Amino acid sequence: MGIKLVAFDMDGTFLNDQNTYDHVRFGQLLSALRARGVRVVAASGSQYQRLQTQFGDFQKQMDFVSQNGAVVHRGGQPLIVTAMPAAAVTATLQTIKHQFQPSEVAEHLVVGVKSAYVDERMSAASYQQTHYYYDHLKRVPDLAGVTPARLDDQITSIGITFADQVDFSTAMTGLRQQLPVGLASQTSGYNTELISMAHVNKATGLKALMQAYHVQPSELMTFGDNENDLSMLRLTPHSYAMANAVAAVKAQAHHLTSSNNADGVLNVLSRLVSGVEDDGAH
Repeated sequence: MGIKLVAFDMDGTFLNDQNTYDHVRFGQLLSALRARGVRVVAASGSQYQRLQTQFGDFQKQMDFVSQNGAVVHRGGQPLIVTAMPAAAVTATLQTIKHQFQPSEVAEHLVVGVKSAYVDERMSAASYQQTHYYYDHLKRVPDLAGVTPARLDDQITSIGITFADQVDFSTAMTGLRQQLPVGLASQTSGYNTELISMAHVNKATGLKALMQAYHVQPSELMTFGDNENDLSMLRLTPHSYAMANAVAAVKAQAHHLTSSNNADGVLNVLSRLVSGVEDDGAH
């Protein structure tokens, strides 16, 4: 197959529903892949710090595309940081503040390189839920009024999770119509939209690593389950949708594998290490 780089989404793809994975099996596969010269990349909508925590001792053997491609780390060092202009941050936060009632928003945050930020009035339950995805999380007095200068940070994305009673499709469409020129949002699951620069996605992050490592699309393998994974799934014929993936991902990926709860990613990587050709094609 000649695969030189493997990239997988985290939530709903690599991680099971208990937010973990088979560490022993992954460690064995990672060692085997690296011994064959295959690079391994975690590509996530969440922050780099969370990925570091999740991979612990493995992180030095991996690279990371975080915040849906806005932040890319190679060999533990930043390779790309694509920040939102201050004016776009302000306009987006004001749009969210005025377009949605507080009862319609379950979680809302601003994500920077140093930390993620939430309003100090956020409930304890919502804070804990957000902290589940963002290890570095700080409360600020007025989230709607933050700027990169006030935070002394580069803002790379803004997240909003709609409450269960909200019609997500309607809310998402309304939000996207009001975004400043140059910005776009991507659905990352769980009623969540992540807003960043329009040209930034997991594919742009992966392309930077592919260029650095001289990897061609035919030498790339990707895995995903949701809309924000589509860009990287389209990069290669060796793309896999999880059994639990949304319909659009299953339709566009070239292959299918078992669900995140059945070690779908690890099963394919085991076959890759064993030299078995792709299966699950459709």
